[in-house]
Amino acid sequence: MIIKNIILKRLPIILITSLGIGLLILVPVVLTTKTTFNRYFFVFSIFIILGLISWILNIVFVAFFIQSLKSYLWKWLASTICLILCMYLSHIIFKDLFIIKTRNFGYFRVLGVICFNTAIFTFNMLINSFETKLQLENENNQLKINSLETELSNLKNQINPHFLFNALSSLKYLIRVNPQIAESYLMKLSDFLRGSISQTDDLISLQDELLLCNDYIDLQKIRFQDGLNYETKIDPQSLHNRIPFFALQSLIENALKHNIVSQLNPLTIRVEVNGNQLTIINNIQARLTEEASSKTGLNNLNERIKIQTGQPIIINKNQHYFKVQLTLLAVHDHKPPLI
Repeated sequence: MIIKNIILKRLPIILITSLGIGLLILVPVVLTTKTTFNRYFFVFSIFIILGLISWILNIVFVAFFIQSLKSYLWKWLASTICLILCMYLSHIIFKDLFIIKTRNFGYFRVLGVICFNTAIFTFNMLINSFETKLQLENENNQLKINSLETELSNLKNQINPHFLFNALSSLKYLIRVNPQIAESYLMKLSDFLRGSISQTDDLISLQDELLLCNDYIDLQKIRFQDGLNYETKIDPQSLHNRIPFFALQSLIENALKHNIVSQLNPLTIRVEVNGNQLTIINNIQARLTEEASSKTGLNNLNERIKIQTGQPIIINKNQHYFKVQLTLLAVHDHKPPLI
């Protein structure tokens, strides 16, 4: 399937170069010999076929052998030998194939086959190098785009106007009814905003992410009071593991966004960490009017997790609960960014 796809992708180049080889060989034949048109066309066709065979041989050998300098030499040698055998096989099947007949001309035939197979081999390697470079550039560009989109999404989450409006409204209310709680609320809001803005690394320790989430939960509890329950079961040995910044907070925010939160219908969010596996689970009590969702947050988080750990997030959902599981990165497994 891979070989077929490569051949189909390069078919225009293969056909043009094969026709060019046929013409290149036919021109001196026409200039130095006199024979029928059918013989000229026959020679032309045979060398076009040899050109096609040369392309196929080089594509096959390059695609399936080990990528090293030595192996390239062996690939060239193998494809050249196979092509020479094909030429002599065609000479045996079609007698008097070659119109020009001089002393030692067989050696010149072999030399000619070696030259045009070398040209096709080199051209094929140049195309492979160009396509590999183009693919790497596309992948790097896509990673950069994903990184920029994630950064933009994080900034929107960090200073969400809707969140700030609710936070400031709650603060205004608390200042009137309970100045002491209002002061505590203001401190937590300050800590949360400072932490969310000052963080520059894409990865953060689980301990720091939990502290940031605690500030966020405390702010939400002021708003929802007994309508929000937050539980944690954390393996202490996992606190130094790494997690993409704002990953856990975005999952908590996602649960609040899509569910009813009230004292009559409390929402329970539970975070569990065992080893390098973090699980966040909440009961489902869907809103009657669901907010429009493009699932961009979960998709971006999934891409970030896959880039850093190589493992996608796992989502399980039924009529009772919604659960997301992701892999934490151990400190010694941390790799430098790809871009």
